[in-house]
Amino acid sequence: MSDFDDDNLFDDFDDRMDTEPITLGDSDDSFDDGPQQPSSSVDRKAIIEKYQKLKEESKRLDEIAVEVRSLVMICRQMEECYTKRIGKDLISQGEVRYLHDGTVLLLVTIQNVTNQPMIEWTLSIQPSSIFPSNAHSASICQTINLGTLLPGVRKTFRCHLNCDEPPYVLRLSLIREFQLDDIRKVFQVDTDPISVTAWNQTQKVEKKLSGTNVSFKSSIRLPNSLIDLLSGSPDNIISIAQVYKSILNIPNDQEETIILCIPSSPTENYFVEVNCAKDGIHHHLLTIATESSRSHTLLAQHLRLHLIVEMSKLKSRPAKGILILTEMDAVSVEELFQSMLSAFN
Repeated sequence: MSDFDDDNLFDDFDDRMDTEPITLGDSDDSFDDGPQQPSSSVDRKAIIEKYQKLKEESKRLDEIAVEVRSLVMICRQMEECYTKRIGKDLISQGEVRYLHDGTVLLLVTIQNVTNQPMIEWTLSIQPSSIFPSNAHSASICQTINLGTLLPGVRKTFRCHLNCDEPPYVLRLSLIREFQLDDIRKVFQVDTDPISVTAWNQTQKVEKKLSGTNVSFKSSIRLPNSLIDLLSGSPDNIISIAQVYKSILNIPNDQEETIILCIPSSPTENYFVEVNCAKDGIHHHLLTIATESSRSHTLLAQHLRLHLIVEMSKLKSRPAKGILILTEMDAVSVEELFQSMLSAFN
């Protein structure tokens, strides 16, 4: 018979259970979640993934920086004198055509003058009235997606405009949007405005107005310095052909007197006799003659408005020079025209 009775048989075991923790051997896999990777391997993978993300973000920021640099270059170019930008502008050509249905077709040629691709740029076209009294009239801003333009590439885009009767001005802007995290940045570069008048529809014809009443006449005395600047300052002797090209956009015409046809409606045309002659050493005299007083008054005013817009490019920075037209609520078109013209005498 043992010296221990049943009551103290497990006393020592109970004391051990209260003081010693239970440990599982290496062979016990009842709570195994799978093979564990060394912590150093996990850290290396996370660092590589973070590095790749930073590398991609750095590349994206570098690309944005390059485009912003191109934007700055374009802005600096637009700050240069108009004569230096002729033929080198981002918008190298803007042409307005009238269609039979009454709409206006705008053809705009965009040239990438930078050394970097232009990606996801947009051209904004805003028609606005030349006259301050109509400055608050409703107009629809239209946009053209330019896609991608490689350095040195030139593309022509077209846009149908539903506008009121001329005269009015087309304000053109190039827009580029950047997204930096949650911040949206939009850059806008204003370019030279385009005046739209009855003279945009001019066509040279062979019809002679002999025997027709063209007693409604008026003349504009143009300084050669103005013609020279509008031509890009070629620094040569001003010719009659140069006057027609810079003022009426009629190229390569050596005749002193030409006949132009200007549509006034789908069924009616204005025929205009235009004469250009030297007026002393420093001026040329441009004379227009029409068959009716109404057509003469309209065409004479439109020609002055066109020249006001062109002269404003020479006197101020692009798109800002046109702001001088807001002064027309205080002065007449003729007074403003003569005031601006006198600066070139």
